[in-house]
Amino acid sequence: MRRNKSNKISTSSVSYIPEEVLINILARLPVKSLLRFRCVSKIWCGLIGSPSFVRTHLNRNVTKLSHTYLIALQRLREKPALCYSLFSTETFEECLKLRHPLWTEEQFRIYGWSNGLLCISDQVLRPSSPICIWNPCIRKFRTLPQSRFKAHYSSYDISLSFGFNPKVNDYRVVRMGWFVRSIFKLQVYSVNTGSWKMIEVIPPWLMFNPDWCQGCAFVNGVAYWLFTKSMKFRFVSFDTDSEEFEELIVPDTISTIGLTRVRVYNDSVCLFYSYVESPDRQNLQEQTDIWILQGQSFTKLHTAVLLPGSLPLGFNIQNELIIRNGKRTEGVEGDTWKMVLYDLKMKLITETGIGLAYDSHSQTSAGTCIESLVLLDR
Repeated sequence: MRRNKSNKISTSSVSYIPEEVLINILARLPVKSLLRFRCVSKIWCGLIGSPSFVRTHLNRNVTKLSHTYLIALQRLREKPALCYSLFSTETFEECLKLRHPLWTEEQFRIYGWSNGLLCISDQVLRPSSPICIWNPCIRKFRTLPQSRFKAHYSSYDISLSFGFNPKVNDYRVVRMGWFVRSIFKLQVYSVNTGSWKMIEVIPPWLMFNPDWCQGCAFVNGVAYWLFTKSMKFRFVSFDTDSEEFEELIVPDTISTIGLTRVRVYNDSVCLFYSYVESPDRQNLQEQTDIWILQGQSFTKLHTAVLLPGSLPLGFNIQNELIIRNGKRTEGVEGDTWKMVLYDLKMKLITETGIGLAYDSHSQTSAGTCIESLVLLDR
């Protein structure tokens, strides 16, 4: 490739690279380099920001598991505040602190992640809480319009789920709310249309006030919630394509006495059921049964026997179990838990050294994020 006297790359020589070769080269690069290379020429800028290249770059990262990060909620050392950070999946070194995209000091929570996008909102969800879809790697975000949830309800339970719908190539946010007098509301935000849609047809069997929402997930265009009502589980799904609701049966061996959460494993929704087992009535073991949804029923995938104080948080992109290890120390500042990874097939544990903090509601968060250019073309 020719260079001129100022030692800069000549754009005329760059233009002679066949487009298919150029795409093959650029698709292998990290996002940070691609953002810089948009300044090479108008051709490169248009190519890197095109929807087709955004998809090509993302698909390669997903297939090759390239440019991936671990996400962890941590406590800042310089002041008593919490901050999400991205860590290398190879060296476990910190790569980026996630500052609020609106450049405020507000504490936020991540309610879902998909293809490099994060869905964030207030730590405590209210009818008026702002919602933001954010790609931290390209520093681009979209603030969602205010929803039609009325803010004058005195009692409510609100949940957010977020993910990708491959059938229509769209990212969706599903906002669910139970209010007083068994009023149920649900609306769906589409990134493609940039607007909310209120779901008007609600099945009568959904008109109940749950005691507690145990968690939610979004998989392949379907949102899932797990509720408890009168010491019993109710597992509900909503298809954002057909706009149909369905109630699924939770396995009988899962009891409300233990801790049950909704997670995602290998593009399928799964349940974590954590409980204490005493095989010899002396040594207590903390165990977690992992149930995966196959069709209309759940199948037990694995039972993990953990050290005291450990708790599974989810799976990384390599389908390794992310575990919160250690015990919380009351009144002690800083990260009192550590993140470890557990390979279900090889039964190997990897210590990451990554600290985990807990928020004001004693909740900690960890997951994975993959680099992408999504939102750059919108």
